[in-house]
Amino acid sequence: MTATKRHPTIKVMADYECHPLWLTGVDAGDIEPGDSRLNLSPQLAQRFTTWAQQFDQTFNHDDPISSGFLTRQAEEEFVATGESLASDLARELGSG
Repeated sequence: MTATKRHPTIKVMADYECHPLWLTGVDAGDIEPGDSRLNLSPQLAQRFTTWAQQFDQTFNHDDPISSGFLTRQAEEEFVATGESLASDLARELGSG
């Protein structure tokens, strides 16, 4: 019987003060886009980092419950950028 190696699933998710990519499995947790285990192009890694920084800017340290985007349009644009990044990530990494 041959065991098949399972590749971790990578989830794209913004969370305050975390990296925007998340691994599942044994090494579960957030992971820096530039981490060598991912082998992303520097350009895509930087786009993910910028996207995460944009989300962090919506955090209100004095009143966390009031954190969030100033407008619905800003939130929708952020989500659309995340979806585009996820597509680019899938394209770069392939199906494993």
